[in-house]
Amino acid sequence: MILYLAIAGSCAEQEANAVTTVNPNLYNLASVKAIHETAGNNAVGINFNAGAANSAWMTGMQVIGTDMYISNRGNNNAFDSGDVLFSKLGISSTGNGAKDRQNATGLGINSCDGFGLDSTETKIIIADFHANRIRSGTLSQSGSSLTVSLNGSSLYGGGGVRYARWNDDGSMYYFGYGQSNGLSRIKQYATSTPYVVQSGDAFIGSVDLTHNLISDLIFNSDGTKMYVSQHTGYIYEYDLKGAYDITSGTLNITFDLTSFYGNEGTSPWRPSSSSGTTPWLSGISWNDDGSKLYAISLFGMTEQSKVSGTVGPATVTGDGGTRTNTMPVIEFRVQ
Repeated sequence: MILYLAIAGSCAEQEANAVTTVNPNLYNLASVKAIHETAGNNAVGINFNAGAANSAWMTGMQVIGTDMYISNRGNNNAFDSGDVLFSKLGISSTGNGAKDRQNATGLGINSCDGFGLDSTETKIIIADFHANRIRSGTLSQSGSSLTVSLNGSSLYGGGGVRYARWNDDGSMYYFGYGQSNGLSRIKQYATSTPYVVQSGDAFIGSVDLTHNLISDLIFNSDGTKMYVSQHTGYIYEYDLKGAYDITSGTLNITFDLTSFYGNEGTSPWRPSSSSGTTPWLSGISWNDDGSKLYAISLFGMTEQSKVSGTVGPATVTGDGGTRTNTMPVIEFRVQ
């Protein structure tokens, strides 16, 4: 005798009733902390040497899809002879560095200490540290060349701007700087035209954080969490009462990644006499789904024993002579 099992409901009904499981650790800094700080697990080093970017002063960073964008301060030092302010590369632990670059000649800005792109990788906001201005523009690519075309007027930053970011639809933007009292101030403005910074934009509010030397700011996918990085090697997660409202934040988690960095004298881009121990964490970014968190150091002095991946080239010649290369971008993961 053959028995048949009857399955109740059509395939469409079963599909409709299926439960979609969402990883609760996505965009969760506590999960990153549990793996890489508490448990001490190593991270992945992303192969991007400063020589490939024509600069040793790597500032902002953003990951979109499989693309990674990195900005340089533009100090016109020996490693910035090409005046390259922005570089783009495919994310790889074994790649050979930047593939696409933007030459800043004639761009009309003094430096880029941080930036933000929209999801289409075309609308850019720039923190011009030396001019203390916020600028916006469009980013386009032709072959291996990136081109930034500025639009709108600039907005005065209020004090040595370190970073700038959009919200999800370009109706708001954020930037910040350190203050003499040891606090870091973040300002929030509304655009009159999406993704365009103008001098008359409406000031929405500001917040002063007790973390000195804040270097970057990012959000999760719905704007209910804010993350700020500190030059001294920490990332902080804030819960926001209102989406993309920085004035309503409550500190939730602190991630200490100081063990991933050596002193300045270990960087190929600093003199051997440099003995400072500040990690100079300068930029952070989640990937598109919040399963990976990326961090970059200003001088690329990553502790290579703490990251996996193949460095290429093995050695580079910089301020300190010919030294072992480093992987200044670190990829952390959630559970």
